[in-house]
Amino acid sequence: MVDGENKRVIKNAAWMAVFQAANYVIPILLIPYVSRILGVDSFGKVTYMQTIAQYATFFINFGFEYTSTRAIAVNRDNPEKLRSIFWGTIYAKMLLTVVSLLVFLPYSFSHSQSTEEMVMYMAAWMINVGWWLYPSWYFQGMEKLSIMSVANFMIKAAGAILVVVCVREASDSVNYLASFSFSYIAGGLITIIYCVRKEGMRRISVTVDTIKTLLGDSLPVFLASVFSSITQAYAITYLGSGHATEHDLGIYSGAFKLVFAAVAMCNLPISMAIFPKVSREYEKDREGGIRYFYKTLKIVVLIAFCFSVGMYVFSPLAVMLLLGDKFEESTELLRYYSVCPLLCTTSLYLTVQGLYAVQRQKYATIVEAIALVVCIVSTIFLNEQFGVRGAVWAFDLTVLTEIVLSFSVILMMNRKMRN
Repeated sequence: MVDGENKRVIKNAAWMAVFQAANYVIPILLIPYVSRILGVDSFGKVTYMQTIAQYATFFINFGFEYTSTRAIAVNRDNPEKLRSIFWGTIYAKMLLTVVSLLVFLPYSFSHSQSTEEMVMYMAAWMINVGWWLYPSWYFQGMEKLSIMSVANFMIKAAGAILVVVCVREASDSVNYLASFSFSYIAGGLITIIYCVRKEGMRRISVTVDTIKTLLGDSLPVFLASVFSSITQAYAITYLGSGHATEHDLGIYSGAFKLVFAAVAMCNLPISMAIFPKVSREYEKDREGGIRYFYKTLKIVVLIAFCFSVGMYVFSPLAVMLLLGDKFEESTELLRYYSVCPLLCTTSLYLTVQGLYAVQRQKYATIVEAIALVVCIVSTIFLNEQFGVRGAVWAFDLTVLTEIVLSFSVILMMNRKMRN
């Protein structure tokens, strides 16, 4: 029999799967259309600009998806505290958004060879206004994942419709980037209005100390997330900064988009749904929490293994259907990447459930910092030796390093808990 608590976990996992489906399936369905219209070179260029803009996204989110989610969950029966956390997080993210823009503008100016490229950079960055406004952390903390998933689906669907309408020829790169940015901004505004009118989150004054506390609590998670995110995006950044031809960058970008769509579909729904349950189990009974952690780890690894096998077997078909004939060379890279669903899902599970759930974020920061060093060194060395294939192998090696380090830390912590 499945008890009420586990039913909630399964229900939340299902809604998180819908959330991730909107995040990645809709963009994947657009890939055949966009890649054929823009071509390999332009496709690689817009992917590079999106990756650069994504660094600002990491900064703006600042780990609030864990810390504010936890704070909302703990204080869900205290309306005044909820409003303070809600608006404190919004104001903190607004500050971070302004700072990211001040950093991004000089970078985009210095790396643009034309006015069009400058506009493309800004169109890519504007999606971060939507990330500032969109309170996914609130819905997760309140366990109202159905609302969050429906809103997210509508945002992605609106962006997809705009792409189909506005991207008609190879010169429409700006339209492609702006379409999703506009839909995110609109979605963020709508969900903020919903929270104010339907959730009782009327605007209140927030003290500077509240914002400082929120930022301070999120800093360790932010640092770990930054190191992890830079690790994930480093190869694209490195290759796009003159260490690969535009053609090779496009071929790599095709495989990159497909594999990380599969990774996200595999790991995030499970991880985010289990997170509250593991946290409570650890809080109630350390020994019971450890047992639950290892029990769910086995299930997660099995699911991830199936994803990896499926990716390896169906790589040629996926590339042909989703990317087209011009991206045939991406098949080899996608097969090298096929181990990533298994490795990345295991690594994320160990970090979130093994470290964040017991508030040991500092260990995650150390693990991710070491992994980033491994990523940078191995990417530079292996890319020089083997080209873009080396960049794939470097990432596989990096995630394997994360798993070994995280699991070693967890074993050490569990032994201390039992003693």
